[in-house]
Amino acid sequence: MKTLLFIFPLVFIFFSSWYSYAQQTTLKEWENPLVTEINKEPGRASFMSFPSPQEALSGAPSPFYISLNGKWKFHYSKSPAERPVHFYNESFDDNNWPEIKVPGNWEIEGFGIPIYVNIPYEFADPRTPITELKNGPEPPKVPHGFNPVGSYRRKFHLPQSWENRQVFIKLGAVKSAFYIWINGQKVGYSQGSKLPAEFDITPFIKPGKENTVALEVYRWSDGSYLECQDFWRISGIERDVEIYSQPKVRIRDFEVVAKLDQAYKNGQLDLFVDIKNHLPHNKKIQIKMSLLDSDQIIAEKIQTTLVPKMSEITVEFHSEISPVIPWNAEKPHLYQLLVTLFNEEGKPMECISHKTGFRTVEIKRGQLLVNGVPVTLKGVNLHEHHPETGHVMDMEMWMRDIELMKLNNINAVRLAHYPQAEKWYDLCDQYGLYIVDEANIESHGMGYGDRSLAKDPLWKKAHLERMTRMVERDKNHPSVIIWSMGNEGGNGVNFYAGYQAIKELDRSNRPVQYERTEIGSRLALDFDWNTDIIVPQYPDPKTFEWFGERLLDRPFIPSEYAHAMGNSMGNFQDYWDIINKYPQLQGGFIWDWVDQGIRSKDDKGNIIFAYGGDFGVDMPSDGNFLLNGIVSADRQPKPGLFEVKKVHEWIKFKPLRLNESQAKILVENHYDFTNLRNFKITAYLKADGKILKTIHLPVIETPPHQGETITLDISGVTLSPNTEYFLEMEASTRKAEGIIPAGHTVAREQIKLPWETVSKEMNDLNGHLQMTETDSAYLFYTGNIELSIHKKTGRIIAYRFNKTNLIIGGEGPVPDFWRAPTDNDFGAGMPQKNINWKKATYNQQVTTVKASKNKNGSYQVNVVWELPDVKSRFSTTYIINGDGSVTLKNILEASTLEKSDIPRLGMVLLLPREFDRLTWFGRGPWENYIDRKSSSFVDLYTSSVSDQLVPYERPQENGNKTDVRWAALTNPKGIGLMVVSQNHPLEGFEMTAMPYLSSDFDASTSYEYGPVHKEQKHIAWIKARNLIRWNIDYGQRGVGGINSWGAQPLEKYRLNPGKAYSYSFTLVPVSVSKTEELTKISKQY
Repeated sequence: MKTLLFIFPLVFIFFSSWYSYAQQTTLKEWENPLVTEINKEPGRASFMSFPSPQEALSGAPSPFYISLNGKWKFHYSKSPAERPVHFYNESFDDNNWPEIKVPGNWEIEGFGIPIYVNIPYEFADPRTPITELKNGPEPPKVPHGFNPVGSYRRKFHLPQSWENRQVFIKLGAVKSAFYIWINGQKVGYSQGSKLPAEFDITPFIKPGKENTVALEVYRWSDGSYLECQDFWRISGIERDVEIYSQPKVRIRDFEVVAKLDQAYKNGQLDLFVDIKNHLPHNKKIQIKMSLLDSDQIIAEKIQTTLVPKMSEITVEFHSEISPVIPWNAEKPHLYQLLVTLFNEEGKPMECISHKTGFRTVEIKRGQLLVNGVPVTLKGVNLHEHHPETGHVMDMEMWMRDIELMKLNNINAVRLAHYPQAEKWYDLCDQYGLYIVDEANIESHGMGYGDRSLAKDPLWKKAHLERMTRMVERDKNHPSVIIWSMGNEGGNGVNFYAGYQAIKELDRSNRPVQYERTEIGSRLALDFDWNTDIIVPQYPDPKTFEWFGERLLDRPFIPSEYAHAMGNSMGNFQDYWDIINKYPQLQGGFIWDWVDQGIRSKDDKGNIIFAYGGDFGVDMPSDGNFLLNGIVSADRQPKPGLFEVKKVHEWIKFKPLRLNESQAKILVENHYDFTNLRNFKITAYLKADGKILKTIHLPVIETPPHQGETITLDISGVTLSPNTEYFLEMEASTRKAEGIIPAGHTVAREQIKLPWETVSKEMNDLNGHLQMTETDSAYLFYTGNIELSIHKKTGRIIAYRFNKTNLIIGGEGPVPDFWRAPTDNDFGAGMPQKNINWKKATYNQQVTTVKASKNKNGSYQVNVVWELPDVKSRFSTTYIINGDGSVTLKNILEASTLEKSDIPRLGMVLLLPREFDRLTWFGRGPWENYIDRKSSSFVDLYTSSVSDQLVPYERPQENGNKTDVRWAALTNPKGIGLMVVSQNHPLEGFEMTAMPYLSSDFDASTSYEYGPVHKEQKHIAWIKARNLIRWNIDYGQRGVGGINSWGAQPLEKYRLNPGKAYSYSFTLVPVSVSKTEELTKISKQY
């Protein structure tokens, strides 16, 4: 009775809404949410028809398949009223039409304008002059005055042998809605732009002759209200177009449920085959199921059945297979399934093949289990994006993605926010990635309140069709372990119904999730019943901890976290320190995998990766908010990816006891299914970056989720003064596994050894130092070194060594408190909130410059800078030593009257461009920051200043190094300038060296920033200067990594005012021929 009471109001609301809507509009299919298709085939699994088992297994294309990819005739119209109405007729003359590539997005191919927005509907955005919907979205209305229509035509030839077969056309994905004609006859209509649309074209074709196919594609339709995703809003035929044929009695669909028994040892294979008879009479057939493992048949069954005329039946097979090799992402073992139809004479009519894997997915005791084992999803969100073709992917890019993910300890992908091309699922099955398969539903632009389409029964059909068709297509892939009903579409009756529909449809009973089921505010969250997993978006580390401390009835796996926009991925280690503490915290999905830049040329010929606002005039744009990847658009790793690999490692090395002879290390196996016997483990004992000893460990037989203690002999080292010793552990693959080669490093750790050797062999710093004085400067001489400090500015204005200028005149060290804002800085309001520190950088007032002689013969110059904008003071004491080196002792007294934290605290100087060789002993080799340095080990590195640039597409702070003990810039002759930290060795300093000024990367060169938008800028526009900027810093604020729209870096990674900060370093002129000489010199200061 309760159910009836619940349904009646929905029915009443539905018909009331529909009646009101129907009275107000002309019901075009592309503006009618109740019409999502006309004459479209039901959803089905992906497979191809072959004439025999041998051909099905050969890997060769089927003779019953014709690709229509390639060049099509194309006409672009700005509106439906301007479209060529009768273009589909066979006699239509398209000779003057241009050609377009299929698959392809027509905006990328030069027709129309690509638009990027995140939350709004681009066709109903008040920022654009092109729409009639000036007051915002009015579903299901879309613009008529500007709603581009693409008209496609192509001719194709069908074999005469197809005459007595059923012939279908399959369009893998078309955005957003389209009509189709064959030989001038209207076949049907479809919308839902990320799943196949298949039509039975048998009545319309001419076998043995030339045929014509025509498509009329609308850029925007009512379906666009469910496709409000954070990506390029572009149009066209985005995936393969193909024609195929099947016999009159054919396999229409099949579902394979390959699970493990309760002991997770043996396999249970349940196969359901839908057979359709198109003949006007009954047909007796045989159907055989064969399961192969490496060409060996391990199960086979056959049935005889009668298929009634013009009907469809389901044939079931059930087999127990003992034993089986289970499928999981670490060991993705696949079996080959063959299904063959025979006629009454026993001759094959049709055969299909499919690779399947035995695996069970379930939730028990609040944990997600695969094959009975709690798994950790180290995941990323993945958009379909190609830097040159937009939404059109190819095998090369898929394989690059698979390779990069597997090599960098990523084992899961959430397909954001739509089902992707079928081939991607095949690759994930083959190489081992867990998939969260997500329906093509996002109505973000409608909000989550009363206007949400989730709550409107008029949109129920559209919601459910997108969910159920996804399940039908992808149900047979072992890599798909979770269904997602969509993203950011609110919650309500349509998602309640969707949850129930998926549960009824999927015989494998995978978990179903939906992120917008949140109830309550952050740290007071509950989740509605229609999600099996708690999948919030962008929880901070405290929220992870809060959920981890509670006994949950569902796993906690955020669907989006660690927003990786620009220079980001800070505090990623903090997330995983918490995740590793609590069993029900089972990972998460980084936002996101790849930048969505489009490779283009600007008006000056520069190659750029275009983002929102780079195309068209007065178009709505959310700027570079789609550049959130841990790889660039062309799949080049960013420093954030290296941090992900390190933090995601499946093998952990933890020191238990360290002394001068032994190191006792706990080796933890965090793999879910892999024994450590598969890896070589090596230890390296290093001193100041030099390997002293290499230890190859014997095979370790540590099962998953367990640990083992090892003891290493590190004796026999003669300790040297002022030397740091590290033990580095490394695990690498013994043999190739899938796409991962032998010898690939999967895990590593650096352990500081507690061997104190702080006594220094001090250099004789006294020398024969002389000082003279002019009206403007203090001049110091010793041997072949000259140094000048300006009396008014307090800066080193000249520093010469062996007649070589070590600094650019007048550009010696000066206090610096600003960095070019990162995307996260902008999101947190740093350019406005912290602007006083930028002013302090430019408005320094020197109040004291005073020289004096010390008892040891050295001189010192005391300089005080008043910083009125932050009511603080910065002081430097130069100690000019007899050997010509200069020690700078720096103190910032940061006033409590300034409330904002300090973006950067340090000094900056400029050097001539010739000092391009950069050597440092500190963290590297890639860029690192205080909250993103787990992957950067302390070591001795040599590079070039030219290579320090990290080319974030929107220019911003980049290239920093932390925990630097010493660094040197030298020219080709080996002459240069060295900086040696005078802090505790474990502290060091931070450093940036590159041929650009910090202001080059700043989105604004003035003190004031716009309230929302950053200046449109690309890294290709930033040209190297004839100088080197060298920042020698106490530190910077962290880059952050929670989100890019408000979150600050964690408190412990910020430089807060109200205290005194002090740090010291020594400038040392050097002339060397080998890197080893720099190490020796560093020990003398």
